[in-house]
Amino acid sequence: MTDTWRHVKGFWPDTGSEPTVNFRVFVAAALVLISALPCATEGRAQRAEPPQVQVSAVPRLEALPHSPMPAGDFVKWCGERAVYEVGRGYEIYDGGTKASPLRFPIKSSLHCGYDAQKLVFVDEEAGLVSEVDIAGGAVTRTLATYDKGLIFQRLSFSPDLKSVASSEALTLAAGVSLKTIHLKALRNVRWSRDSSRFFGVTKPKGSSSSEMVEIFNGLGRRIASGPLPAGFSFRDGWFASSQALYLLLYLNRDEFGSEVVFRCPIVGWKCERIASNVLGASMGGEGILGIVSAIGKYSNDGDWETFPPLYSVEVRDGSRQMVARQTFKSAERTSLSLSVAPSGMKAILKWSGKSGPGCPPEMQKSASCEDGIIIDLSGRPK
Repeated sequence: MTDTWRHVKGFWPDTGSEPTVNFRVFVAAALVLISALPCATEGRAQRAEPPQVQVSAVPRLEALPHSPMPAGDFVKWCGERAVYEVGRGYEIYDGGTKASPLRFPIKSSLHCGYDAQKLVFVDEEAGLVSEVDIAGGAVTRTLATYDKGLIFQRLSFSPDLKSVASSEALTLAAGVSLKTIHLKALRNVRWSRDSSRFFGVTKPKGSSSSEMVEIFNGLGRRIASGPLPAGFSFRDGWFASSQALYLLLYLNRDEFGSEVVFRCPIVGWKCERIASNVLGASMGGEGILGIVSAIGKYSNDGDWETFPPLYSVEVRDGSRQMVARQTFKSAERTSLSLSVAPSGMKAILKWSGKSGPGCPPEMQKSASCEDGIIIDLSGRPK
């Protein structure tokens, strides 16, 4: 303790005598504490700060790579190609280039899968189902016929074009191998991307309860079912994954108004609302969801439509994270729709305006023409 005292003696008045034992103990403890302080301070100074997470801004849709939509009214995707109504017929385009020399009549339906070489053409006036070579522009063979007097004949082909769900009987042509699934009461059939299952909507007879969603395997055996949320009816729907569906529904009391998107797990059926004020939705890929929503007041009674002040157009990925989003003024564009391709890698955004391709000058002051862009969803912002 004497040595310790010599180090601190200069800090205490020199009285000519040694400090007491209690004071020496106090000083020794203080020195230990002081000697520890630089280490603690140094430790705080050298402690690494947590990394700053950079949150990327969600890109605008028009910031993604895109090209003009061809002249015409987009109708549906045909695999990765697009079907447009041009004049009084349907034409198929790959981007901005016509992909088939064929022009299909309006009173027909085209069923396309992931086979880029062919499609199924249903001539509703003739009651004839045919296979078509898309690029060659020719009917390659007859697949089936049905009673053309049937007004409500409903056909839905699987993406691999090897199965068809039909509301009425089909007569297959000789030598045709096509799996037919006859489900008379099932409406609005939607297939999974891998053709392993499908679902549709039925209305229980003599019941005031909600419509039922029924899910089937590829052989037509029912594997699950569940009711629509009370007060809603079916508009459209898709397989969000092998375990869940996305359903686009409308309120029974407001058939032409805005819609709601629900996510419904197939096992333990319980639908969760994920988007409201929806004016249109589509899905492709593994749950890539495109939604157009109204911002502000919107109404439509079937005869008169009041546009909202703004439209919100967004794309969400399979985990419902935002991929792209943009807001549009209805004073500049109205009746927006976003259609995601089956792959989820591209989409078509279309709207009504007065400057669309093919819009005649005499109509630009008094009427709207279709306009739109083809968006590459796999690309990065410009």
